[in-house]
Amino acid sequence: MKIRVQGNAEIQNDIYYEYDSESMPLGQGGMGVVYQGYCYNALNPNEFVPVAIKAIQNPTKNLVDRAMREASIQIDHPNLLRMYGFVPNMELDEYSQTYKPKYYLVMERIVGVSLENLMKGVLIDKSGAFVEFAKELYDQYINDRVGFVKRIATEVCQGLYALHSAGYVHRDVDPSNIMVTHDRKIKLIDFGVTKAIQVYNGPKLTQVGAIIGKPSYAAPEMLTGDITNHNATTDVYSLGIMIYEMFTGVLPFQGDEAQILHAQIHQPLPIANISDKTIRAVVAKATAKVQAERYQDTDAMISALETSSADDEVVKTKGPAKKLDETMMMIIGGALGVVIGIGIYFLAKLL
Repeated sequence: MKIRVQGNAEIQNDIYYEYDSESMPLGQGGMGVVYQGYCYNALNPNEFVPVAIKAIQNPTKNLVDRAMREASIQIDHPNLLRMYGFVPNMELDEYSQTYKPKYYLVMERIVGVSLENLMKGVLIDKSGAFVEFAKELYDQYINDRVGFVKRIATEVCQGLYALHSAGYVHRDVDPSNIMVTHDRKIKLIDFGVTKAIQVYNGPKLTQVGAIIGKPSYAAPEMLTGDITNHNATTDVYSLGIMIYEMFTGVLPFQGDEAQILHAQIHQPLPIANISDKTIRAVVAKATAKVQAERYQDTDAMISALETSSADDEVVKTKGPAKKLDETMMMIIGGALGVVIGIGIYFLAKLL
C-alpha cells in the first residue's frame, strides 16, 4: 500500500514523500523500519529522487526527540549522509478508524556496502548487486594497505570536518557506519547519537552508567560519562582506533567489555604493530588519552598524513642521492690517489 508522507514544511516546499508499506524494508533497527521511497515534486510528479524513509515504531517522547535531533543535522557534503527532515504525518488507523500521527525520518538513500563488510571481502549490497567501487577498494586493501588506509581516512576526515564545523560531534565513528556506495562515494552515516558541541566552563558533569557508541572505538571521555567534553577530539580518537584496525586487521584491545573499557581509559594502543611510520605516528597522536594531546580537528589529521607522506618521499629521494654522492667521492678520491702516486713515482726517478 502506497503511503504519502507530507508535513507542513513539505506542503510549503511543494514536495511530498511516498513509499510502499508492503515492500521489503531496507533495514530495521531500534528506532523503526526503513523503506525505499521517493521525494516527489508536488507540482510535477514526474520529477522525483530516491530517498530512504524510516517509519518510527512505538514512538515515545524520547524517541521522537531523538529523531527530530537527528533530522536537524542537514549538511550537504559528499562524505556525509544527507538528512532531509522529520515528518509528522496524519494517517488513518484501521482499527479505530481515526486519524493519528505517525512519525518519519527521511534521508538520502545510500546503496552500497559498509567498510566493516568490505574488509571481510563482502562486496555486494543488500539486494545482492555487486559494488564495483568496493571491489576496487578491497583490492587496494589487500595489495596496498598504506594507500587504502590513507584513502579511507582522508575521506572520513573530510566528512567529520564538515560535521564538526557545523557544530556537531558524531560519537559513533566505526567501520559499520562508513558506507562505500555504487556511485563511488565514501560516506559517514548514522547520526543517532550525534550531539551539538557545547562550550561549557562550569563544573565537570558526568552521566554515570551511560556508554555512548561502541566501547571498542569509544574515547575515554565517552566511557567515563564526561559528557561536557565530547567534542571533535572525541571523534578523532575513534577514527584513530579505526585506522589501527584498517591497517592491522584487528582491534587494538581484545577481551570482554570490562577489559576493553579499562584498556581504552588506561592503556596506550600497541602501535608497534603498525609497520608504517606515518600511520603509526598519526594513530599515536589521535588516540592520546588526554584530549589536548590529540589532533584538535580532522583537518590536522589530513595534514599529518599528507605532510608525513611528503617527508617520506623526500627521504626516499635523498637516500639514493646521498649514496651516489658518497660513491662519486670515493671514485674521485681513488683517482686522485692514483694520480698522486704516479707523480711521486716519476719524481723519484728524476731524483
